[in-house]
Amino acid sequence: MVFFMTESWQKYLAELIGTFTLVFVGTLSVTIYSVVLQIPQPYYFGPGIFAIGITFGAVIMAMVYIFGHISGTHINPAITLSLAAIRKISLKDAILYVISQLIGASIASGLHAVILPQGSVIYFGLNLPGEAIGRSETTALLVEMILTFFLVMAVMGTVIDKRAPPGFAGIAIGLVIAMNHWIGIPLTGASMNPARTFGPALVSGNWTAHWVYWLGPIIGGIIAAVMYYCLFLAKEK
Repeated sequence: MVFFMTESWQKYLAELIGTFTLVFVGTLSVTIYSVVLQIPQPYYFGPGIFAIGITFGAVIMAMVYIFGHISGTHINPAITLSLAAIRKISLKDAILYVISQLIGASIASGLHAVILPQGSVIYFGLNLPGEAIGRSETTALLVEMILTFFLVMAVMGTVIDKRAPPGFAGIAIGLVIAMNHWIGIPLTGASMNPARTFGPALVSGNWTAHWVYWLGPIIGGIIAAVMYYCLFLAKEK
């Protein structure tokens, strides 16, 4: 028992629980607003999107303050791999973080299916290229890159850069997540997170355009991390 409560295992467990919370609360809100409450268009593309964006932003903000001092609260393979690219996390930790994140997301989507099986009509909150972009996977890839670029820039500026005022990381990152959802839901579903898409895809068995939601966030995140490191952090050092 003591082995599993070492500092390393605490980090991996924090990533699992944090990702579980994000995917469970976030995707459940999608099912509640679009299926359970059946908010019709055009009203869904108003208060519905606003509420879903706030939900994702709030849960991320909460997890940052709950687990930030334990694991850094990545709860997102794109963030983990972006920080690995600039050597802010070891390769071993990066691999185990991603595995923990995928496990947490899978458990969350499985429980989503048990609690609200009617969510199957929207694949339990699965991200897919939207009609607004003609369901184009190429355009979805670009959108996910840009949205994740914003997210990782927020992480770099408030968490990695030690010059940032303390205590505001969760608020800033949560607001960026909410902002990205407000513009991204009609376009791609606003994933920015391979684990957030992996859970619903696994449970629903729908792997449509799944590569987009891995490649887009990872590329966008690495570009942001490397850019911030080279333009701001490296110069300070």
